[in-house]
Amino acid sequence: MTSTLRNELLYGTRALLRDQLAGGRLIRRLRAHEVLSEQALAQLQQNLLHRTLQTAIRRLPYYAHIRTDFGPAEAHEVLRREFPVITKRTLLDQPAALYPNGGRRRLWQPAGMTSGTTGAPLTVFRSLGSVLTEQAFIKRHWSWVGYKQGMPRATLRGDMVVALDCQQPPFWFWNRYDQQLVLSSRHLTEAHADAIIDRLAALQPVMMQAYPSTAYTLACLLQRRGRTLRIPYILTASEPTYAHQRELVGERLCGQLVDMYGMAERVAFATECEFGEMHINPDYSYVEIVDENGQPTNDYGYVVGTTFHNSAMPLVRYRLSDHTRWKPGLCACGRHFPMIERVTGKLEDSITGSNGEVISPSVLTFAFKGVHNIRKSQVAQVASGRWEIRVVPDVHFSPDDRAQLIDNVHHLVDPGVHVEVVLRDALPNTEAGKFRWVVNECSAAQQ
Repeated sequence: MTSTLRNELLYGTRALLRDQLAGGRLIRRLRAHEVLSEQALAQLQQNLLHRTLQTAIRRLPYYAHIRTDFGPAEAHEVLRREFPVITKRTLLDQPAALYPNGGRRRLWQPAGMTSGTTGAPLTVFRSLGSVLTEQAFIKRHWSWVGYKQGMPRATLRGDMVVALDCQQPPFWFWNRYDQQLVLSSRHLTEAHADAIIDRLAALQPVMMQAYPSTAYTLACLLQRRGRTLRIPYILTASEPTYAHQRELVGERLCGQLVDMYGMAERVAFATECEFGEMHINPDYSYVEIVDENGQPTNDYGYVVGTTFHNSAMPLVRYRLSDHTRWKPGLCACGRHFPMIERVTGKLEDSITGSNGEVISPSVLTFAFKGVHNIRKSQVAQVASGRWEIRVVPDVHFSPDDRAQLIDNVHHLVDPGVHVEVVLRDALPNTEAGKFRWVVNECSAAQQ
C-alpha cells in the first residue's frame, strides 16, 4: 500500500469517526459548560466523579471491596478515603487488578500507549466514547482562538506521512477531509525547509498544531532565511514551552503560541485561554495537586488525576511525574475553570540526528512505541550521529525488545543515526532530584 493511499484511509476514517460523530452536539454541550457558574460546575463534576467511581468499583478488581452505596454528594469524600493514589508502576505491577477483563483488551477497545520516557511503556484501554470525547475537548480549545470546522490548518507534530528517506517534495499530506496540511517534522531540515515554508505560505492556515520544539525549529529556519509566515495561532502540546521559543515563534510566524497540557492516560487536561492562563478543564477529569506524602498542597506538587470519560478502564487518583500548583483568583476570560501554573516535568537536553539537525524530544518518544519490559529509560547523544538508549530492564526484557527499540529509531525517528541499547541497573536523578530523560554528552566541538 502506498503512503498516499494509507494516509487517505487513515485520515478519511478519522474524519468520519472523530469529526462527524464527535462534532456538533458534543462540542456544543462542552461549550455550554464554559458559561456555568462555579456552583453549577462543581455539581457537574460531582456527578461525573460519582459515575467514574461506581464504574471503577464494578469493573476493576482493585476496587471491588469498596461499597457502592454512596451518592454524588459523597463522591469526593469516598475518593479521598477509599481510593489510594496509584502510579504507572502500580498499573504495571498489578495488571490483573487494575485492568478490565484480567488485562485482556477487547477488540473494540482502542489502545492508548505512553512512550515510557521516565518510566516503562504503558498501554491504557480506552472506550470508543472516550476517543470521541477527547476530540471534542480539543476542538473546544480550538474554538477559544476562533477556529471553526473547515478553516485551513496545518499540523507539524510526529505524523509519519512520508517515508523518512524521501528527498523530494511533497514532505506533507493534504488531508482534504479536514482541510489539514499534515507536515513531516522529520523533514524540517535545512535541505527541505524551503519547500515546507513555501507550502505553508501558499496555504495560509488559520492555525498550526505543533510541538513547541518543532514550531521553534521552523521559526529558526525562517530567521536564517530572513522570512516570515503569517499563522495567527500556533497550538502547542506534549512538551514544556519556554520564553525564548514563544518570542521567536511569535516573531517569525507572526502568531500567538497557545499551549495545551494532556497525556496518554487522559487523567488531566489544561488549556491556555485568550489571556494566557492555563485552565484545568473540570468537566474532563478531577485533578488534585499533592505533596510527596500524597496530601493536598497549595505549593508545587504532583498532578493526580481521575478520568471522567473512559468507561473501559477508569484511572482513579493516578499520579503523574508532572509538577504544578494552583493559581488563585478568577481569570479575565470569565470561565470558572481552575487555573494552574505552567506544568513542569522531565528535563531534556537538545540532541541531533545523523544529519546534524535537532531532533524533537516528542519525536524521540516514537522509539518506545510498542516496546515493553522497560522500567526506566534515557536517550543520550554520545557523539555526532551516535545515540545510546539506556534501559533499566524489567525481568522479561529480551533481545526482541532491544531489536525493536533500534528498529523503531531507524523507521520512525532517524534512519541514519547509530544507536546502541545499553542496559543499566539504575538511572539516577540530577542533584536537584529531577530526572533528565534526553541528555547530550558530547561537546559542541564534537558535533
